[in-house]
Amino acid sequence: MNNIKTINGTDFVKILFLAKDLIFNTKDQINQLNVFPVPDGDTGTNMYLTLESALKNLNTIKDQNIDIVSKKIAKNAVLGGRGNSGVILGQILYGLSKGFDKLNKCDVKEFGHSLDSAVEASYESVSNPVEGTMLTIIKSVSEAWNNVRNNNDSFNDVLPLVCEYVGEVLKDTPNMLEVLKQADVVDAGGQGLLIIFEAMKSYMLDEKPDIDQIMNKPGQSSKGLNIKKYVQEHAEDEWGYCVQLVVNGADVSREEIEFAVNEYGGSTIITGIENYIKIHTHSEDPGKILSACIQYGELMEINIENMDKQFQEFVNDSEVEFNEKQICSIIAISNGNGFNDLFINLGIDKIVKCEKTLNPSVEEILNSIDECQTDHVIILPNEKNAIMACNLAAEESLKNVSVLNTKSIPEGLASMMPYNNELDLNTNILNLENYTNDMIFGAISLASRSGVMNNIEYKEGEYIVVINDAILFAETSLIKSIEKTISHMESDSDSLITVYWGDHSNENQSELENKLIDRFSFIEMEFQYGGQSNIEAWVVIE
Repeated sequence: MNNIKTINGTDFVKILFLAKDLIFNTKDQINQLNVFPVPDGDTGTNMYLTLESALKNLNTIKDQNIDIVSKKIAKNAVLGGRGNSGVILGQILYGLSKGFDKLNKCDVKEFGHSLDSAVEASYESVSNPVEGTMLTIIKSVSEAWNNVRNNNDSFNDVLPLVCEYVGEVLKDTPNMLEVLKQADVVDAGGQGLLIIFEAMKSYMLDEKPDIDQIMNKPGQSSKGLNIKKYVQEHAEDEWGYCVQLVVNGADVSREEIEFAVNEYGGSTIITGIENYIKIHTHSEDPGKILSACIQYGELMEINIENMDKQFQEFVNDSEVEFNEKQICSIIAISNGNGFNDLFINLGIDKIVKCEKTLNPSVEEILNSIDECQTDHVIILPNEKNAIMACNLAAEESLKNVSVLNTKSIPEGLASMMPYNNELDLNTNILNLENYTNDMIFGAISLASRSGVMNNIEYKEGEYIVVINDAILFAETSLIKSIEKTISHMESDSDSLITVYWGDHSNENQSELENKLIDRFSFIEMEFQYGGQSNIEAWVVIE
């Protein structure tokens, strides 16, 4: 192993690319720790997206000057920082770049000075710094580094000592911040920072990082309320909106902007680089934040997120518990918050969430497989076009993975009914396959353009009904298309009809439900919210 005494710009980029990959692979685990300042379960995601922004257009960097390279990274990170954790991470990278000023390469002592600058920049950016957070962790990195660098002049020697010390500080964060103790978690941003420095250690030692060794899990200390009870106790809290934006050309101090923003916001972080001021705050009225800032310059990179919605998703994710007798896990590809909730209630272990079409990447599926608690995993693709990606993920995984060829989300939900995670994989596969044999699934969508398929002519804006990949008919109203679908399926008094409403149904659903119940009074009917974005309604008969 080489004794590395200096690093240059190329090294710095490679370290951060490795850190980005590690954060991506662990982002869901980091998200599970996220309770401060808002329990919205996005810290790992935000840190990953911030690193992705920081490294934009740097994958082919040839400049070895650490000063030049780090300044490019810092600007990208400050402007692209996401959430509290991402914005603070951007400030850490900005502080490091200030410490690298005028350096072609950096030795251990100079890196220690840069860490001091990173600590100063990160603390200055937060209007109300709180200990027990990632601020404490970057400070502990700096303290440990500067304590050991006098007796060690190589990165190989310094980093293992620093990471070991910081890991102990991270475990102590619940004793520094009451909200962490209540939820029985370490600080999520601090966990992400430790992973970044573990990436640096891995690069220097040319070893595979042992993330499992440093990854803290919710409830690991068996003290406090634990994460599930914590989020349940705060289920009625209102968190408002996370507001992020950049002011370009601001000719005022950060303090003046911070004062104006804090009149309507809280948990405010103000950062900046060159002529740009980056603002992150939480507010009940995002419009007032934008109005307060527009007087200072051009508004850019505006991002507003509903934290109440994020918190509810975090609550749902926290409901999944590990059964000590479990020997099999199950993953579903899903589209829609309603379907996500239904899968969770049926005992799904992991959901690969797709925003519009069910077209997940192999990497996303592999990450979900890795996060399952067992070595035996079933995947429900729930869409014909997702089956190939699921099969490729199953082939690449080291676990025993089987893909059940479910071709719709309702079919995936139905197959879950006999699922028992205490049974072996083969028994579960057989049970799940048998359960959907007598079901028919119809999808009703809005035509985005006019056309002809299967000799059926349809016009833009009409409702088209698809069963078994074939368009059967088109109708001008949703109620007619559902009625015609049910009639086509030849249901009888022994049938059960379930309608899963989509996210964009533009008709009164209660009124539709009453009409359908009257029209098919001889059949048992159920109505559920699926929340899918690409299909107005699923109609299922069993």
